[in-house]
Amino acid sequence: MKEKINLFRESLKLVWESAPGWATANIFISVVSSFIPLALIWLIKILIDDITLASTTSSGFPFNKVMWMIIAVVVVYFLDEATSDFSNYIRKKQSLKLEVYMYGLLHAKSIRLDLINFEHPEYFDCLSRASREAPWRPNSILNNLVSLFRGLLSLLLMAGLITTLNWTLALLLIAANIPGIWLRLHYAGILYNFQRKQTPEARRSAYFNWLLTGDRPSRELRLFGLGNYFTGLFKKSFLKQKEEEINIIRKRTLIELISTLFKASAFLITLLFIARQTIGGALSLGQMAMFLLAFRQGMTYIKDLLSSLAGLYEDSLFIGDTFEFLNLKENITAGEPVITPSPLKEKIVVENLTFTYPGNSLKTIDNVSFEINKGEIIALVGPNGAGKSTLVRLLCRLYDPDSGVVKYDGNDIRNIDPEEYRKLFSVVFQDFMLYNLTAGENIRIGNIYEENADAKIKSSAIATGVHEMINNLPKGYETAIGNLFDDSRELSWGEWQKIALARALFRYSSILILDEPSSAMDAETEYDIFTRFREIVRGRTSILISHRFTNVSLADRIIVLNDGAIAETGTHDELMRSGGIYFTMYTKQSSRFNK
Repeated sequence: MKEKINLFRESLKLVWESAPGWATANIFISVVSSFIPLALIWLIKILIDDITLASTTSSGFPFNKVMWMIIAVVVVYFLDEATSDFSNYIRKKQSLKLEVYMYGLLHAKSIRLDLINFEHPEYFDCLSRASREAPWRPNSILNNLVSLFRGLLSLLLMAGLITTLNWTLALLLIAANIPGIWLRLHYAGILYNFQRKQTPEARRSAYFNWLLTGDRPSRELRLFGLGNYFTGLFKKSFLKQKEEEINIIRKRTLIELISTLFKASAFLITLLFIARQTIGGALSLGQMAMFLLAFRQGMTYIKDLLSSLAGLYEDSLFIGDTFEFLNLKENITAGEPVITPSPLKEKIVVENLTFTYPGNSLKTIDNVSFEINKGEIIALVGPNGAGKSTLVRLLCRLYDPDSGVVKYDGNDIRNIDPEEYRKLFSVVFQDFMLYNLTAGENIRIGNIYEENADAKIKSSAIATGVHEMINNLPKGYETAIGNLFDDSRELSWGEWQKIALARALFRYSSILILDEPSSAMDAETEYDIFTRFREIVRGRTSILISHRFTNVSLADRIIVLNDGAIAETGTHDELMRSGGIYFTMYTKQSSRFNK
């Protein structure tokens, strides 16, 4: 219970931080609307009694009194409806504010979290649950608390009115709804546990749906005739979770019939009692209508009250998923003493670096040590799976090693703020991003804070040979590229790669890392870029990863990785003379092309 109270408090804090004014308005109008139904019932009682008196008085009854009472009933009825409509508007407005605020928290947390989280399936389960609940669950807690307070206040007013007739009817009003609240609480826990258990299955369904509807899978889907196969997998996964949920709801619905029978019995007893009292002359027609309406309203209010209690219990279960995600620990932070980085002055030193991916028993990087001097062009080569791309992520501090250290100008990078440290790097990843934005924005994303960037964007595009292609687009650099939105133009994979390379060059940083930067380029473009490579990267320390040995041969030094460890290092000529792994790979590739 203490944990749930803490979750409520934290949730209400989020609601208040997102929109304090709208939260206040929500509470105020909810309290005001609690009194209106009682006033309406009281006025209806007076109106019925006045009409009854007017119809039975021979000397005549002033109709003006009846007319004014009718007007009063209509005005209060209008206020009741108006406050309800206005309350809905306020709730919608507050809900929108909260939704934007919560998405902001989720996105900010997701951006800050360590990249290694994306190697854990449990992370995606946690993110999925948080994304599903975070935008609206805190507001649900507030609305349920407000409804609880309003329902309690309205119920007390109605119960007090009914007590003037017979106190046992007030007790009956409460007792008839107890089975319903127990049922709601019981099945809230069952549904929560079910949905939590089904999170991986729900993600599997979403994945199969993406395979059937997404852009990237669409070509192979048609070529290999996979539509029916994935449709079957989606249907099986989707029905597996939904049919179990339907079975739970079916059981709950059957038991709810018993709960409804209790309430109907209570209403029957109340009708019989009020009818006998009215026929016996103890109640006037107006009083009869007032008590009947009061009992009916009381049933509604107690249902709202108990539903709010059950809703709060349900909220307490689901809101924990949101805070579970928001409270995930960020391990890649700056340790004391924190050092402010500057452009590379001397060198980067890697000492005894070891790294293993979660769930793996084999080390991806195994006791690796080397140095990169300022201004050097270093090439990383080796077979697939040797650890080249992982090593780049460790250098950029996207991952932290299991052991060992990376030193930047003599300083341990763990003493540098990760965000500031990463500004020193510009990287073209092997699986670079395709942004469905304008061509100019795709390049400018390399440094979105750069002002008056048009000239630099064009110079970066010229350097990678993509300027002419962009210039020939309908709106030049203002043309949207990709295929998601209207008036956009799709590019070839090689053209996308040139833009990714231009993006990396646009971000002027001390260290430039290129992971297979020309894998999709045509031979002429690749030749042009690597012929001018030293000119393009002038002033930067560069790390080149490539399987094309004609490109890496231009490096000042080549580091050969094999099974996560450094097998050999040296210049192209030195490695060729040594006759090791590099020599074998180079000669095999050369002989293939010579043939």
